[in-house]
Parts: sequence; structure tokens; C-alpha cells
Amino acid sequence: MSRWSIKDSERIYNLNNWGDDYFSINKKGNVCVHPSPHSKYAIDLKVLVDDLIKRKITPPILLRFMNVLEGRISSISRAFKWAIEENGYPANYQTFFPIKVNQQRQVVEAIADFGKKYNLGLEVGSKPELVAAISIATDNPLPIICNGYKDNEFIETILHANKIGYDITIVVEKLFELEKVIEFASQIGIAPKLGIRVKLSSRGTGKWATSGGEDAKFGLRISEILAAIDLLKRKNLLDNLQLLHFHIGSQITKVDKIKNALIEGTRVYAEMKRMGVNLRYLDIGGGLGVDYDGSKSSNFSSVNYTVDEYANDVIYQVKNICEEAGVDCPHIISESGRAIVAHYSVLVTNILNTYTEALAPDFESMLTQTDKLSPTVKKLLDIYKSIDRHSLREDYHDTVQLIQEAVSLFKLGYMTLQERAIAEWVCSKIIAKMNDIVERLKSIPEEMQNFPLSRRQTYFANFSLFQSIPDSWAIDQLFPIVPIQRLNQKPDVIASIADITCDSDGEITSFVGENGKSRYLPIHRIEPEEDYYIGFFLIGAYQEILGDMHNLFGDTNAVHITFNRKTNYKIDMVIKGDTVTNILKYVQHDGNEIVKKVHNKLEQRVSLCEISIEERSHFLQLLDKILKGYTYLWD
Repeated sequence: MSRWSIKDSERIYNLNNWGDDYFSINKKGNVCVHPSPHSKYAIDLKVLVDDLIKRKITPPILLRFMNVLEGRISSISRAFKWAIEENGYPANYQTFFPIKVNQQRQVVEAIADFGKKYNLGLEVGSKPELVAAISIATDNPLPIICNGYKDNEFIETILHANKIGYDITIVVEKLFELEKVIEFASQIGIAPKLGIRVKLSSRGTGKWATSGGEDAKFGLRISEILAAIDLLKRKNLLDNLQLLHFHIGSQITKVDKIKNALIEGTRVYAEMKRMGVNLRYLDIGGGLGVDYDGSKSSNFSSVNYTVDEYANDVIYQVKNICEEAGVDCPHIISESGRAIVAHYSVLVTNILNTYTEALAPDFESMLTQTDKLSPTVKKLLDIYKSIDRHSLREDYHDTVQLIQEAVSLFKLGYMTLQERAIAEWVCSKIIAKMNDIVERLKSIPEEMQNFPLSRRQTYFANFSLFQSIPDSWAIDQLFPIVPIQRLNQKPDVIASIADITCDSDGEITSFVGENGKSRYLPIHRIEPEEDYYIGFFLIGAYQEILGDMHNLFGDTNAVHITFNRKTNYKIDMVIKGDTVTNILKYVQHDGNEIVKKVHNKLEQRVSLCEISIEERSHFLQLLDKILKGYTYLWD
């Protein structure tokens, strides 16, 4: 076997491309997390997880690296600062975090705190989000933008918040909202801070393309914008309209789609300025994508541009059109939530022990007794003994035909269960031998391109796909998955990753590979008693709030971590995952009532001498332990 290096592991998991220098592999072969790109400080994930387990914090564990949030905010702000200087842009840039991407209080508070020096703001789209943002802004004054459908209560709360000192801009999504805003503002006696969302003809790409275009859910058509301007003129409120907003979708994979939207949106801005509208801000919405698979392409899980290119295109296009139209350049706002939070969290969990070699039947001795083997098994055995690279294609075809023949003979009753088992076992030996040959070939026969899939095993991991990475199931989103240890050793198994729910959909069969999307994950054979962990990366955007309770697996343990120069890391907060009692409450089952009901039944059975007192007590102890315990598995 050729010597395996860390470079090889970086290659097969494509870590350097999707990791954006926030993740690396150290000399021990363990994955490390860095607070910012190229930082010399790093936390060893395997060491961290071992330390957490000593603290009785068991997998699955959602690790939230709070400093990474600052690193991401800094990267985006720095890219725009450079673009502004490079293009001589005469206005400023401001990042707003749309809290729908991750509404966890500690996350939003950290983003608000880290964002102070970048004048960061918050974007909200519902009444609960507005209340959360007001809470954050009470301790840390920052601007808020309100998008989304609004009822009277929503509008009235925004306007009253403005009156008592909060900096909130209300973005009009529908014409009737504007009428309501004007009505309530007059009653309250306040001049509202207004924005308008324009419905562009430009569309994004991928799963969220319908956020833009003429059929988009929100926004005013051009004719409606003209009507809004006329209404504001009549009410002497035209100067209160200071922001123009557009949004063409999340995770925009192609930079040309961004350019098209920028050109159209800036034209609308310029024409509105010419009409005397006192616009000062152009909010280009979200869409800045994350390169989940590291392919730097226009694939759904990638992007064909960098943050620097994105920022430069925004500033260049806006400046060009404004200068051509002879209007002042606006201050630029973007709502790049996914790009801010995707990298900051990693879910680490254990692979449930797959070591079964001690239980496997021993067929070796039977192979010498060829007179007792069926003709089909004998032919398979002959292939196994004689196979080489010259006969590879023919032997592959014959093996496929013979294993199908074995299944047919078994169905017809002409092959015993043991003979079929031997046939499958010999077939697995043939495939392993073929794989050794295929790995050394420069040119692989076409029909064997997907040959590795025949060797794919199912590894069960201690997590719920539906709770922790629901987009993987719902929209086939790719997330990088990597063992966090032994990466200085060659993986000797290719696998799919199944969760512990009883749903057959709870299995991941698409992975980030060295050439983009792969149908298997290279992984190590797990030794007896070994604690082997894998990490799910780039899951900070949407996954923590979208998760559901399939099979009643609830929230995982979560740990907030900051980097510390003296001790390497500091645990700021531990949020315990759901207990069985917690999760049952969500579906209206009361733990105390359950225990009471079972207790009464057991006492009845004890009185009838159907069970012993000891059996009754032991079962109640087990039930109590489960109710108080974690919903996930840990021995």
C-alpha cells in the first residue's frame, strides 16, 4: 500500500476548497477549526470532543465556533471595503444579518456584538423576529430593516418603536401596506422610515429562483412603484422613502445572474432618483452563496465566484450606472446571512460500532471442499483465483451474471441458504480484488466507472438527518462530511451514512468529493471498542431552525466555543439537548402521567402474582432513566 498523507485526505474530501481556510488537518490526522482564514490558532476537533465527553456532554454535539462569525463578517466587509477603494466609490457599504437564517439568541447576539465596528444591522420578516431584534437592539443599538408581509399590529409596533428611539426601516412589499403605514404614522404622529421592494424581471438560480422574477411572491411591480410615489407625494412623505430593496433568491450560483439583477435594480434606483425620490440606500438583498462542495462551479451546492468578485461586481455595476445616469451613488446594503453563518457550526457525532468480523461465518474451510459447492459458486471461485487486469472486464461481466444466477436459483428452490451466502461471500472477495486492480488502472472501462458503488457499505451515525441537516433530505443540499480523526491513514471503506431514525429516507448517499459530488464517503474500518467520529460542516445556515422531530429525536447538545490563546479554547455555554420528557411534551405526552399509568398497571400485575416486585421496580427504573435521558444513543 502506498504511503498515505494528510494531503491525500485534503484531496479526497476537497477540504481546502470548501473550507475557506477555516478548517485544516493537523499532524495527528485530526480536523482543526480556525477562527479566521490563515489564523495560526486552531482547535483540534477530536481533542475537543474527547474533552466534552469527559464533561458528560455526549454526541451528537453541535459545536458553535463563535469567533468564526466574526471572521465571516470581517471577510465580507473587507471585500466591500477593498472594492469601494479600488473603484473610487463615493458611498459606503453596510451588512445586515437576516435572522431567519439562524434565530438562536446567542448567535444573533454574537453577530450584533462582532458587527459593531462594521455598523452591522439586523433584517427581520415576522413579528417574533421583530421582537427578537428589538431585544438585541435595546442593549446594542443597531439599525433594523423589516421585510415580509405585515398586518396592522406589525406596522403599528414598528412605528411606535421608531417613535421611542429604535432605528427601524419598514420595507413596503405590497401597496396596501403603504396605505396602512401612512394611516398609522399620521395617527401616531411620526414620520416613517420607508423602503420599497421592487419586483425585478431578473431571476436567480437553483432552488430559490422563484424569489425573483415577475412571479415573485413579494415586491412592487414598476407600475405599482409609480403609484406609490404618487401617493407619497400627495401625503408629503416622498422624502421619507430612502431605501430601494430587491432580492432574487438565496444561494445564487452564477455571478452573471447577480450582475443582471444589479443592472436592472440600479436602473430602477437611478430613474426613481431622477423623479425626485430621496433614495439614499440600495439594498441588494441576499444571495451571496456558499461553496458547499468546493467545486467553484455553478452547481446547486457551489458558486462560480468569490466574495471578492461579488463585492467588486456590486460596486462596479452600481457606480457605472449611477454615473451614466448622473445621480448620486447609494449606500449599499446586503443581507448575506448564509455567507455569515454557514461556516460557524459543526455537528460531530459517533459512528455506531460496525465491527462484525467476529460474527461473520467462516467460509474459508468450505472452499477446499469443492465437491460440496454448487456449480455457480465453483465458477465464482474460479474467477476469484484467476482474475487479473487483462481479464478484468470479462470477469466483471461474468461475476454480475453469476450472482444474479445465484439469486434466481435460490428463488426457484435449487440453491440452499448456505450456498447463496457462500456465493455472496465469494462475490465480495472478487469485488475487493477487482478494486485493487481498478485503483492502479489509468483508464477504467466505462461499465466499471461506478464500480466502487458495489463496495459501498452503510455506516450508521448517531444523529437524525431530519433534525440536524434537513436540507440534505428536503432539497438534496450537499454538506461536507469528513471523519475528524485518522486522516493520516488511508480510508479502507466506502460508505453511505444512515441516521438512527426508522425512515429509509434517513440516509445520505451524496457527498462532497475531490471532483465535486460523490456517491460515497471514504471512511475507515472501525476497530473494536474504537470511538470514531465524523463531522458535518457548513451547517450554520437554516439547519438549526428547520430541523423537525422525526421519530421524536430532538435538539442535540450544543456547545458555544471561543478561541483562547492560553488554553486553546474556552467553553462559553453548554445547551443540553432535549430529554425524552422534553420531546414528549411537544406532542402532548406528559412524562409524569406516563409513569403513573404504567405504575398502576404494574401494581395490578404484582397483586395478581403475574410479575415480581423486583421486575416491577426494575422496569420503572428503566422508564425513569429513559424519560430523564438524551433522545440520542450513547453507551
